[in-house]
Amino acid sequence: MKDKKILFPLLLFGIFFVLIAITGSFQIAITKRNMERLLLGQAETLFQSVSREIEMNMEYLMLIEKSPSVITPNFLNIMAYDEAIVDDLYSQFSKTTGPGQAVSSLDNVLIADKLGNELSRKGSINVDKTRLNLLLKKDRQAVIRMPTDKAPGLFMGIKLADKLLFFDLSLEELENLRKMYIMKTIVENEAKRLNIADITIYDGAGRVYLGAGNRSKDALSILKPLDSRYFPNYSMEILISNKLASDTIRRTNANFIMLLLLLVLSGAAGIFLIFRLERKHALKLNEMEKDMAMKERLVSLGRLASGMAHEIRNPLNAISISIQRLKREFVPEQDKKVEYNKFLDIVRGELLRVNRIVEEFLLSTKTGQIMERHNLHGIVEEVVAMLREKADRANIVIHNETSAQVALECQKERMKQVFYNLIMNGIEAIGKGGDIRISTSLDNLHARVLIKDSGPGIRRENLSKIFEYHYTTKDKGMGLGLPLSYMIVKDHGGDIKVVSDEGKGAGFVISLPSAVKSKGERSP
Repeated sequence: MKDKKILFPLLLFGIFFVLIAITGSFQIAITKRNMERLLLGQAETLFQSVSREIEMNMEYLMLIEKSPSVITPNFLNIMAYDEAIVDDLYSQFSKTTGPGQAVSSLDNVLIADKLGNELSRKGSINVDKTRLNLLLKKDRQAVIRMPTDKAPGLFMGIKLADKLLFFDLSLEELENLRKMYIMKTIVENEAKRLNIADITIYDGAGRVYLGAGNRSKDALSILKPLDSRYFPNYSMEILISNKLASDTIRRTNANFIMLLLLLVLSGAAGIFLIFRLERKHALKLNEMEKDMAMKERLVSLGRLASGMAHEIRNPLNAISISIQRLKREFVPEQDKKVEYNKFLDIVRGELLRVNRIVEEFLLSTKTGQIMERHNLHGIVEEVVAMLREKADRANIVIHNETSAQVALECQKERMKQVFYNLIMNGIEAIGKGGDIRISTSLDNLHARVLIKDSGPGIRRENLSKIFEYHYTTKDKGMGLGLPLSYMIVKDHGGDIKVVSDEGKGAGFVISLPSAVKSKGERSP
């Protein structure tokens, strides 16, 4: 049954945890998908903007070729682009160890030795002596002829380490280079303006025409046909940085995991607390059930004992009356009269003692007596006085260290019976030589009375049984003293517990509602 009670909150927490984990995972996945859609929409818009910019500037380039007087955007300065082309070509060829691979894409090329003697030729290129002589000079590294109306191509001669390189770019080759450089400028400007991570242009064969062509892990790409009449079958790839989105998703995942961990820890703590409270409640309930069962048994025992005591008193009264008649009406001869009277006095005294014991027993079972205020120290002192002679014979010292300022609302005679039983148990447990201490302490509005003896203590296995009636370890004991004391303390709204270390003595702690007396109040 207890396992089922603990299993239910565990199962409930498990279901709750799984639902939260599934819901959170779905929400994160939906958020990630929505962010990717937003980035793709943004990439689509940027693609259209860059494509439109490229197409528009290519239109301007065509107009320039047809009519140089057309007003164009600032960056469409053909002369500036031609100069940039010359600089790049010079840098490209002057840094190569062999011109073969570098000039393979050119149509008109001539290679000569340091003296100007032709080594190889490709296409139709003419190098006049003027330009050759200029390049042969020590202080010249290149000769250039910029495009003109009569000669629209670009001619260059470059002095290499051990050769001379001449090439003549046709108008078509030059236009292609101009297109590339213009597109490069457009791509760079648009990438900077629109905060695009990278733009790569691919030709019809899928080769990189412009751009690095590198893919970043933190970038979202969109690759589509360029759809330009100036660049047929070309395609463009736009990379948009999704670092912010990725960081957001990562932080969301981390926060969600932390939330789940916190939930697990909170759930574990809650279940542990429930377990502790359940166990504490079960122990308290078990203790209450034991108390109720014991009280019922004690009440039944008290009723039975009360009936038996009444039945015992009747024959005792009859015996007492008979003894009085014997003493009055059946007097023996004079020489036996003294011994006869002495014998009858002994019998009558024992009958009175038995009757007194029955009276005290009946008194201990009466719960309907009026509660009166009595001094705790005085009650204990009366009991100690009753037992002092017995204790002295066993060389046992009883120390009454209770406070004189503590008063109890109690039934005095019944409470005396409690202390009598406990102190008597201590005397019998010690046997010969020792001491018993009775002390008090205040806890809120309760008085705690500790009766501690120096006897052998109570065995651990017997601690849970000492308040059960008929349980005793004494040869002639009846096992009624402690159960009756327990019942009396409970009737006073208190509690009694035993504390014992085997071999170091036993102690009984009685907790009772109390009131602290003022200094001027007199003990009853």
